[in-house]
Order: sequence, then C-alpha cells, then structure tokens
Amino acid sequence: MHTNRTVRSLTAAVALLLGAHTATAHDLWLIPPDRAEPGKPVRIRANVGDEFPRSDVAHDTATYVRRFVVAPDKTTGKLLPDGKEGTSGLMRFLPEKPGVYVVAVETQPKLITLAAEKFNEYLVAAGLQHIYLLRAREKTLDQPGRERYRKSVTALLRVGRGSAGDPCHAVGLPLEIVPLRNPLELKAGDTLPVRVLFQSKPLADANLGWDHPGDGVMPSGTVRTNPKGEARIPIAQAGLMTIRLTHMTRPKAADYEWESFWTTLTFELPE
Repeated sequence: MHTNRTVRSLTAAVALLLGAHTATAHDLWLIPPDRAEPGKPVRIRANVGDEFPRSDVAHDTATYVRRFVVAPDKTTGKLLPDGKEGTSGLMRFLPEKPGVYVVAVETQPKLITLAAEKFNEYLVAAGLQHIYLLRAREKTLDQPGRERYRKSVTALLRVGRGSAGDPCHAVGLPLEIVPLRNPLELKAGDTLPVRVLFQSKPLADANLGWDHPGDGVMPSGTVRTNPKGEARIPIAQAGLMTIRLTHMTRPKAADYEWESFWTTLTFELPE
C-alpha cells in the first residue's frame, strides 16, 4: 500500500505533466462541408493534428480499414477515397435524399514505441492518468511504451433542408461517441448528452474533451462518463465543434503491451 506521501508525490507528477504537449497526440477529424445538397457530390476532409481543425498531414484515405456513410433511412453506403488536398485527406459520397447523414472511418492498427518520458506525457495529456499511476505503482515509469493504436471517428452533416435521419444511434465502430440528442438542432447555451461505447458496451469513467476552432492544443473542457457511459457536453457557441476520447487497454501481446483506441465526433451547429 502506498503512503499518503507517495500518493501526493504521484499526483504532483501528474499535475506537472498535464500541461505537457506531446507530438504523438494527433487526433483524426472528419470535417464536413459548409453546405451539402442532394444529388451533388459531398467531399469530406480527413484532418490529422493536435489543434482542431488544423491538419498537419494528409492521410491516404484509401488505406482506411472502413469508410462508410449512414443515410437518413439508416442504409449504409460507400465513402470513397478522393485523393489529397494540401494537408487534408479527401473522401466523397453522393447523397440521394435530404436529411442527416453520419460519416465514419476506421484506420489500420499501427505499432509505435515511445520513449518513457514521451509515453508518460502522452498518457496524462490524453486523460489516461490511471495508466500513468499504474506504471508508477509497478515502478515502470522509466520504461518505453510499446503500443498498438487505431482511430475510429465520425461526423454528422445535414444534406439539404431535410430533418430526416437519426444521428443518435451507434454505427458499430470499436470506440464511438453517440449523441443522445441531435447536435445539429442545438444552439449556444444548450447541453449535448452523449454515450460512449467501447466494443458496443457503455464505457464508464472515460475522459471526454471538446474543442472549437481556435481553442488551442488543450481541450476547452473535459468531463468523465458515469457508470452508464454517459456525459453531458456544454455547447458554448455555434459553428464547428468536436468531441474526443482516447481509451487504452493492456493486452500484453508479444509485440506490444498497450492498445489504444481513439475517437472523435465532429459536427457544425447552425448559426
């Protein structure tokens, strides 16, 4: 059992790391267009970075394991790779009817090994302090982090002026943030209830963060999910917004010890 002094020391170490910025903490966002109309191609940007929604690198979206669109009638269609433009990867689809669409992708799992200091910074910056404290208890803070990671993200957009469609249902990603109220119908001052699902089950104590353009590297706010995997996100302003989360497990596989799952939900509130 740790003494109170030891616990205080660990807590202080975590607090020092909270302000640390690590170059490995790159989210993936699907950025919808400002306007979309039925019968006209819709282009979705895949942006990767640590300051929403600015992209640092253009993904080759053809490498994604899954790319799909859920139409207002809940049918699933293809989200096609469409090359790159600047630092954005591109995808496209052709909506047939007006209403609310959900676009989703899942990336290929990748392996990475981070030096001990960088891994510790990343754990705290991503809201994974419990993993940091576990490493501290096991006296492994000086060991590198061998990790496999993947990203599964969604975005909502309205096509035309229709209100058909239900964005408040899971689409079957490994980790996803499911709104419990249509975000596209909210306004500044409202609150968005959400549920986090991991492997289709509610995820408790998940550290959600949210951002608007210009908020900087650190999230503008955070909240943890309750035992039902639910939380409430304040809506501060109209325009583009994202909600993000990283969840980590410890499979202790032959070539990696940790596995992380990243997700974002992006949408634009009407002015």
